[in-house]
Amino acid sequence: MTPQSMTGYGRGSSGSFKIEVKSSNHKNIDIHINLPYYLFSYETEIRKLVKKKLNRGRIDVYVPKQDIEGIKLNVNRSLAKEYYNALTLLKDELSINEEIGVQLLASQRDIFFMDEPEVSTDDLYKAVDLAIDDLIKSRTDEAKELITDISSRVNLLNGYLKDIEDQRQDFIRSAQDKLYGRIKELLDDKDVDESRLVQETAFLIEKSDITEEIVRIRSHLKQFEGVLKSGDTIGKKLDFIVQELRREVNTISAKVQDAGLSTKAVESKHELEKIKEQIQNLQ
Repeated sequence: MTPQSMTGYGRGSSGSFKIEVKSSNHKNIDIHINLPYYLFSYETEIRKLVKKKLNRGRIDVYVPKQDIEGIKLNVNRSLAKEYYNALTLLKDELSINEEIGVQLLASQRDIFFMDEPEVSTDDLYKAVDLAIDDLIKSRTDEAKELITDISSRVNLLNGYLKDIEDQRQDFIRSAQDKLYGRIKELLDDKDVDESRLVQETAFLIEKSDITEEIVRIRSHLKQFEGVLKSGDTIGKKLDFIVQELRREVNTISAKVQDAGLSTKAVESKHELEKIKEQIQNLQ
């Protein structure tokens, strides 16, 4: 299945039916169908048509009344007589002088009914299908835009990761020089024990080592790009990968005590938040 956004709009018409379908964000499938009274019995089948082609989002189906000529308003005469007899009896019992006229009977709406119009189920279901197909096209087009934006942000993340790798080497060298200077200062310019320096440097490197995090981030980004190109329902998969990426970036932020590395980590987290927002709207 081609990736889809969960927001979109579609229209379809066949015969006298002109149907509109729109969708919005929802974690599952949530279908709402608005029908005129004479189509209530077709709601179940329309719902099946929607579920057959869509599996996520809030889906609103609107079927307006048809422009049908020749429908007559009928009167339930036996019910009207029952109303008249009951009102006459009540009038006599309560000694009411007011006459029981047509206007009073006309206020009893259940004595009137309309002819049931003839419904072409072929046209109805075809119009629903066309509207859903149009909605899917709308959702697919928007998904392409979302994926393009997400891909550009993934490229930024790959760039930030490379910067973090490069700056980490500079950070280690700088930290080693600072450590050497600090130890020399404490020893009052006496000869520095090279083995002790190596030991302290190794401890510093181990404490701030982010090699595993970098490897995992690179793996997650590669997996992320693969899912983007998979041509499937991708929203939930991408959301999970983003959570893993955020965890690794947060670990890097906690480990390194360097302004340059921290800045790249913060920028990475910012891009991940933007990606997460976009993913929420992908099916």
